[in-house]
Amino acid sequence: MDWLLNPYYKIRRYFIKRAFLKCLSSEIAEEFLKLLLNMMRLSFILDRSLRRNIENFSGIIQFRSKDNEIRMLAKFKNSRLKAKELKPNEGLKEVPNITVIFKDAEALMNFLLPQGGKRDILKSLLNNEVILSGNLNYIYRFGFLANHLQLELTKMLEI
Repeated sequence: MDWLLNPYYKIRRYFIKRAFLKCLSSEIAEEFLKLLLNMMRLSFILDRSLRRNIENFSGIIQFRSKDNEIRMLAKFKNSRLKAKELKPNEGLKEVPNITVIFKDAEALMNFLLPQGGKRDILKSLLNNEVILSGNLNYIYRFGFLANHLQLELTKMLEI
């Protein structure tokens, strides 16, 4: 009788494994985004030259996936960055200046860690991995700050 159920078990195992990996990649992407925002926050506190880039800059950037499983808020105000993780059904108290909606966790990782090292929002838009809603200047400022942080970290690692 086991020989009859063996194909069923293999198919079931395949779908369970696929669902688990999808969930795992979503969690990894969310944790990496949270780590990036916290590293940026710490860098603004420690590095005066980087902090000058956000003086008199205030805005809210929301990062989320299409299914709302990944939701992070980056709030710039008074030369500081506050990162906040949101629950999938949690409402927003303030309207974000830009919302970045990712197709899935893989699209988020491709945006944060692009192959070749160059972060290109236009490429992500053309590949239909990202939907932007709001003022695009905010995402370009965020990209500049993230690239600056990446350059500073690579300089430190070379020493």
